[in-house]
Amino acid sequence: MQSLAEIRQTTKQLVLEILPEVSSEELSLESDIFNLGLNSINAMNLLTKLQETFGIELTADDITFENFQNVAGLVKLVEKKSSKQIK
Repeated sequence: MQSLAEIRQTTKQLVLEILPEVSSEELSLESDIFNLGLNSINAMNLLTKLQETFGIELTADDITFENFQNVAGLVKLVEKKSSKQIK
């Protein structure tokens, strides 16, 4: 299992791949990624990348504004899903 710092860095990198017009300096853990250009189409791409990268399964209940609003929410979601799969 990856450390929290690794999950943060990888998640931030995935968001930057989905939103290439956003710079690394612009994207903090708390940046609202919808305000930075995330829409429903690239949110689905991000969802797929998160599942593939971290080996987690996200359900419809996981797809909430709170979870996808910023990198911090995504990290929390990945961490929660990763720990559930280990148990």
